[in-house]
Amino acid sequence: MGLKNRIKHIMPLWLWNWMKNRENIYYERRMQKKCRKVDKFQPQKYPQGVNLIGDIRAETGLGQSMRMVAGLLELGKVPFMVLQMDAPDNLTHQEKDWDNKILPENKYGVNLIHINNSVWSKNYSRIPIGELSGRYNIAYWLWELEEFPDQWVSCIDTVDEIWTPAEFISRGIRKKTNKPVLTMPYGMELDTDNLLDRKYFNLPEEKFLFLVMYDFLSISERKNPMGAIQAYKKAISKENSRAGLVIKVNHLQDKQELDKLKEELAGYPNIYFIMDNLSRREVESLVAAADVLVSLHRAEGFGLPLAEAMYLGTAVIATNWSATTEFMDEESACLVDFKLIDLKEDIGPYQKGNRWADADICQAADYMRRLLTDRNYFDKKVALGRQHIRKALDKKEMAGKMADRISAIYYDECLGMK
Repeated sequence: MGLKNRIKHIMPLWLWNWMKNRENIYYERRMQKKCRKVDKFQPQKYPQGVNLIGDIRAETGLGQSMRMVAGLLELGKVPFMVLQMDAPDNLTHQEKDWDNKILPENKYGVNLIHINNSVWSKNYSRIPIGELSGRYNIAYWLWELEEFPDQWVSCIDTVDEIWTPAEFISRGIRKKTNKPVLTMPYGMELDTDNLLDRKYFNLPEEKFLFLVMYDFLSISERKNPMGAIQAYKKAISKENSRAGLVIKVNHLQDKQELDKLKEELAGYPNIYFIMDNLSRREVESLVAAADVLVSLHRAEGFGLPLAEAMYLGTAVIATNWSATTEFMDEESACLVDFKLIDLKEDIGPYQKGNRWADADICQAADYMRRLLTDRNYFDKKVALGRQHIRKALDKKEMAGKMADRISAIYYDECLGMK
C-alpha cells in the first residue's frame, strides 16, 4: 500500500474529505486561471496533426485506451506524436510500444488529451501553456455512470471538444454542454497467432475455466468481483472437479480485499489467483486461455476486456447495462438482467444518489452451468461473439471516423464555421 493510502486509512474520513476538497478547489482555480490565458485555435500556426497527451506507457486501462487511440490515428494516417505525462500513484511504465512517437514538446495543431476527469484540473495545470495555446484542444474522457458529475463541468471550459469511446458516456456529457461531444470507439484487432498457453500461467489444461478480472484502481465495488464469485458458487459445487475459477487482480492496495475473496471461496478446489501485473500480450493470452470471462459489473465506461474476449474466442457473461451493450447483444454474449439501484453513499468518484446496476446472480449462475455443460451452446456463443465484435468495432472503420473528424476540424475552422 502506498503512502497516500496509508495516510487515508489512519486519518478520520471527515478530515480526509476536507483536505481533498481544499486540494480540488486549489487546482480548480489554477485550471481556470490558465484556461483564460489560452489562445483560441489558429489552424495555420502549427502543422496539421495530433498531439496525443497522457501516460501512454502506464500498465492501466487508461494507458491501454491511449495506446488504442494511437493505433487508430496511425491506421487512419493522421500525423501524430505523443507528449508523455507520467500519472501519479507510483504506476509502472513498461508499455513502450509507442516510445518512437514521444517528443519533448507538441508539434501539431490538435491536442487529444487523455487524462481522467477526476484528476483533470490537477494534471491540466501541469501542461505548459505553450502546449495548449493556439491549438484545438480535445479531451478523451471515460466515465461509468449515466450522469456526468457537476463538479467536473468546469473542466469542459478548458477544451474545444470532447471525445468518448461510448455513446453511454457521450449522452451524459451532452446534458451539461453545447460543445461538440463525439463518440469515438476503439477498434478491435488483436494478434491471435502468438498467444501464451495455459502452462505459462500455471493453469490446468483439462479444466473449464471461468475468468474474473479487475483492477483496484478501477474501484472494486463497481467491478463487482464478489458478484461473479457468488454466481460461480451457485453454479459450481465444491464437488465439481471439471470447472475452475481464475481471479486476476491488478494493483492490489489492500490485502484485506484479497482476504475477503479467499474467504468467500474457502473449501472450493481449482481456484487460481494471478496477482502479477501483466504485459498486454500476457493479458490477451490469459483472456484467450480462459473458456469464459465473467463481468457482473455495476457500470462500465467501455469494457475493453469483454471486447477482447469476444475477439479472442472466449465466451462472455456480462451485465446488460452501460457501455458494454454497444458492442454485444443477446446472440453474441450471455447478457445478465439487472435492477438499477441508488448509491447510498459516496464510493470513490461515484456520488451518493447516482444509479448503477445490480446484476441477477442466479441468472449469471444459470449461464455458467449451461456454458459448462452444453457444448453446442458454448460454441455458438463463441462464434457469434467473434463475428459480432469484428463488425461492431471494425478497426479500419473507427480509424477512418477519427481521421475524418480531424480533417473536418481544420476544414471548418478555415471556412469560419465554428
